[in-house]
Amino acid sequence: MKKESKRLPEAELAVMQALWSAKEPITRPQLDQALADRNWSVSTVVALLSRLEDKGFLRHEKQGRGYLYIPVISREQYLEAESKTLLGQLFGGSPSGFIAALYRGGALTGEDIRKLRAQLDELESREAPKREE
Repeated sequence: MKKESKRLPEAELAVMQALWSAKEPITRPQLDQALADRNWSVSTVVALLSRLEDKGFLRHEKQGRGYLYIPVISREQYLEAESKTLLGQLFGGSPSGFIAALYRGGALTGEDIRKLRAQLDELESREAPKREE
């Protein structure tokens, strides 16, 4: 991902979320339908697509009279970069500080904590063989 493109404004993020949710390339009319609750004009969607392409988040391919829009950056890649930015800006790079803030704020249930522990255990067990090499 390009350095200047780490954080997307809300409207551009909404377009990317629609593209990611589609699971396959989609046309602009399909995208319009996916974003129907936004009540955006065609020119607004076209402008957002153009900005996202300029930033390197998507590309397009000609299909008949229109185009197919294809994400270049995956949801996972974006979330990883955005998470690092959030941690750095708000929590000094401390994941534990972020989790503690969620816990203190009542945003984590006991089930959430159990799932986090299980996920961390799984990630750690996958990474352990790599570290030993």
